[in-house]
Amino acid sequence: MSRRRRGAAAPLPPTVALTAAALAAVALSGCAALAGAPEASSEPGAVEQRPAVESQLDGPQLVAEGRAFEPSAADVDPLADCEGLDGRASLEVLDRAAWPALDVAAGGATMTCGNADGAGWRHIAHGHTGDFAELAALVDAEWDDVAWFAIERALEQPTRVEAYRDDIVNYDVLVELVDDGRVERAWMVTVGVGLGSERIITAFPDEER
Repeated sequence: MSRRRRGAAAPLPPTVALTAAALAAVALSGCAALAGAPEASSEPGAVEQRPAVESQLDGPQLVAEGRAFEPSAADVDPLADCEGLDGRASLEVLDRAAWPALDVAAGGATMTCGNADGAGWRHIAHGHTGDFAELAALVDAEWDDVAWFAIERALEQPTRVEAYRDDIVNYDVLVELVDDGRVERAWMVTVGVGLGSERIITAFPDEER
C-alpha cells in the first residue's frame, strides 16, 4: 500500500508528462463519459463475492474491497500540499494493480497537483468535491480523505478495470456504506489513468444504489 508523502511535491519529468491540451480534452469531454461506453470491459463476477472487511470501527462505515475507511488513518490535505506549485508537480506515486484481461501490467499512477480545467488533484477538487462530500458526510469525515482512500483502493484492489480509449483505462472500485452488517448504499468510484503517462486524470463516485 502506498503512503501519502507530505511536504514539497516534485515536478514530473517531461518524458512522462501528457500535454496540457491532451489532458484538457479528456477532462472537458466530461468525467461522466469515463464511466460509460468503455471500449472493452473486465469479465463480470467480481462484485458478487465481497471479501471480509478489515476494520476495528463501530457504526456506519465506508468499505471498499474488504477495507474500511478509517478517518484517523487517512488525514490528507493535497490542496495545501500543492499551494504554490504548478500543475505538473507530483503529489504521490500510487501503486496500480495489473489487469490481465486487458493486458494491463502493474505499475504506478502519479497524482499531480493538476489544474481545475485539466486533470490531477485540482481537477478532482474543482469538479467532484461535492460528490465525495456526500459519502464523507455519512461517516463524519472530510471529502478529500474519502476521495484519497477510494482512489488508492481503486488502484490497488479494483473491482473492475475497463478500457476507455487509446491508453486510458478506468480503475473502478465499489464503495459501500455498511451499517450493522447491511449494505445501505453503494457507489462505483472511477479513477481514470493514462497508461502512457502513468498520470491520474480524474476520480469521481457514481451511486449504484
